[in-house]
Amino acid sequence: MIQSFFKIFLEEWNKIFNTPRLLIILFGVPFFVFFFYSSLLQQGVPTKLPVAILDQDKSPLSRQMGLMFSASATIDLAYNVNDELEGQTLVRKNDAYAFIIIPKGFQRNILKGNYTSVSCYYNGQYLLSGAIILKDFQTVTQTMMAGVVLETLEEKGLSPDQAMSSILPINTVVHVLYNPYTSYSYYLNVAFMPMALQIMVMIMAIYTFGLVLKQNKGQELLAKAGGKVYIAIFGKILPYTVVFFALGFLMNAILYYKIGTPLQGSFLGVNLIFFAFVIVLQSVGLFIAAITTSFRTALTIGGDYTALAFSFAGYTFPAIGMSKFIQVLCFIFPFTSYMRFVVDYGIRGIAFNDTQKGYIIALGVFALFGIIGVPLYHKKLKKGHYNA
Repeated sequence: MIQSFFKIFLEEWNKIFNTPRLLIILFGVPFFVFFFYSSLLQQGVPTKLPVAILDQDKSPLSRQMGLMFSASATIDLAYNVNDELEGQTLVRKNDAYAFIIIPKGFQRNILKGNYTSVSCYYNGQYLLSGAIILKDFQTVTQTMMAGVVLETLEEKGLSPDQAMSSILPINTVVHVLYNPYTSYSYYLNVAFMPMALQIMVMIMAIYTFGLVLKQNKGQELLAKAGGKVYIAIFGKILPYTVVFFALGFLMNAILYYKIGTPLQGSFLGVNLIFFAFVIVLQSVGLFIAAITTSFRTALTIGGDYTALAFSFAGYTFPAIGMSKFIQVLCFIFPFTSYMRFVVDYGIRGIAFNDTQKGYIIALGVFALFGIIGVPLYHKKLKKGHYNA
């Protein structure tokens, strides 16, 4: 029995290292994914986005406001336009992410204490760029107005502290938890990297179990395993399990040590949950390979199933904002339970509780699909091939 296992196990390793296509998929693609995502989001937050400005007042105060906009982290006043149509055209052509208008009479109205307005137009389809430009726009305008009012109050005889108290009677202190720099690298890479890996894990599991049947070698594999389907399954899949365990460890090392994603939980803990995630995906892959009637169908189902997982994980759009049906549907993907466990335990540092226990149980339910798939796959091996 042990000899049969090691024979299949070593043959699979030999196939991996003698098949360039497998080497690229197992090592080339994951390394590219790690490099791509860590480089793509290296800055953490987009900075100096091109913005158009129309200064209709051309006064010292309006020029000062323009300089304050330029000094902000997000806004780069790349275009000084002569009329509103030119600014609107730049936004519509996506040459500028926003269009700011300082109206005529801006300085006169401020000095007289009259109401005035500064307008900012931005494309709401670009949620990220629009939100951060709007945030800096509001910060600059509020800071400038506070400065003008502060100067006026001091001229009336108030001390700086009294003037500041009149402008800002309630001081607010904001603490950003778990992602103090509001870095999109910390936020998105935690999901993007395992998302890409889970697709590869699923596809390789289906490929490993299904290729034998596609090549009409099911009976031959079962004979090598001494008629023991468990020997055949473990011997075939274990090399890929080892590879993805190692890749998962590397991924987490990049996430939490190279990129610097805040880790409140245990590094060992997040690795263990990823290892369990790999086992679950391979179990589901075995089930899909066992119930389908063709190799192509199995690969299509596995690829589509894992590709949809991110959309239903409720990571970038909270699940609580979805319909009750979709909230339940989210849990048909193991990626949902994996991500929520990682965020709660790894990022937020919440001690293991009943909620996280529920995520572990959910992953355990998916692992049962592998157990169900064993006798079905056994029948397929005895038959020797797929129907198509």
